[in-house]
Amino acid sequence: MAHRPTFFLSSTIYDFRDLRSAIKFSLEARGCRVLASEFNDFGGSLDQHSYEACLTNIEQADYFVLLIGARVGGWYDKPSRISITQQEYRTAYELHRQGKLRLVTFVRSEVWQLKEDRKELAAFLIENAIAEQERQAIASAPSKFANDAEFLGGFIAEVGRNLETGRAVSTGSAKPTGNWIYQFRDFRDIHDVLQPLAFTGLTSEDAAYRIALQNELLHVMGQLLEKDTSGVFDHRAPLRKGLAAHPITVEVRDRGWLTVDLEAWGKFATIFYAALGTRFETVVIDDALTSTIFLDYDAEKGSYVQSAAYEALSKLWSEIRQFNDVGTLQNLSILSETTPRALGRKTGRHDLPADKVALLYSYAQRWINIISLCEALILHLEGRPFVMPELMPFSPIAGYEQTILAGRVSAADLRQALGI
Repeated sequence: MAHRPTFFLSSTIYDFRDLRSAIKFSLEARGCRVLASEFNDFGGSLDQHSYEACLTNIEQADYFVLLIGARVGGWYDKPSRISITQQEYRTAYELHRQGKLRLVTFVRSEVWQLKEDRKELAAFLIENAIAEQERQAIASAPSKFANDAEFLGGFIAEVGRNLETGRAVSTGSAKPTGNWIYQFRDFRDIHDVLQPLAFTGLTSEDAAYRIALQNELLHVMGQLLEKDTSGVFDHRAPLRKGLAAHPITVEVRDRGWLTVDLEAWGKFATIFYAALGTRFETVVIDDALTSTIFLDYDAEKGSYVQSAAYEALSKLWSEIRQFNDVGTLQNLSILSETTPRALGRKTGRHDLPADKVALLYSYAQRWINIISLCEALILHLEGRPFVMPELMPFSPIAGYEQTILAGRVSAADLRQALGI
């Protein structure tokens, strides 16, 4: 079983309870494991004090998520003014230095601003020659917002590794790592930072669904490829070459016949025997069109919108059905009618019925598009950015695509007309 990313949540619980719950739910929905001490699945030995259980459990984590708010929380070592959250951070930082853990720190924007204000106040008091004792009393005065502003400022400075950074800059030594601090106002700010860290943590259901879809795409694609001693052979290039050799224009369509070179035609027609009798029965592809697997959430609209990958999946569904409809022996009868035997071993140029050739060309175009779309979607399911492949037109008549599109009402036209 693959390792699930494990996150340890460190913060005071009283003022972060709802936020901690939201983070835990969000990460676990993506298949991650979340260690939060207020939940029953936190674990730990009953023989240990709860503080020691927290420190021990940090060793299980891949990510240490620290939330700094307006409260100090419980003291781990009160005489030395070390809180349990601070001690958790120090334990995590040592693991980070050993390369065993990544640190992600968040500070409430109001607390960060309070720190900056106190910093400016301290500088102001020094500039105005206020006595040391009075200066400390003013700078550490209680705040309605924070119950121990002096401690919080010091903790943030520790997490930012301010002293170490200053020494490194002055001496030219290596700068400390793990000192990134993100300010946040709400859950969305935290979610945006954590989401990329959990991208491998799909739920088991999502992961299984993606694997099933990828397997069906591989199966569909494989039926249109051949294998020989040199490996897998893709027919798209020779199909494109054959289509370009004897294009059906509007003039050819109106005339009713297409003149071909029989030698070139014979090579082109031979390719189709690799796919004759192929018919696709898809299940997962059909179902995926009603899922959210390739939909993007639009926060402004508050709804899901189609991604390029979803549009490709929809196009693939349509191409497969057209391939099945065209690929009958009756529709592809031009193949049997133009064999050397059927033509009496003729050579040179020969006229073929344009309507029958058009059906064969449509079959070739669907063949090329199905392989191209499957390939793009398979790679996207492997985690690569989706790139829409260059597709063949749906009309076998060269240059007729724009004419057809101009007279067809598209989904985009309807959305514009309906104002949606």
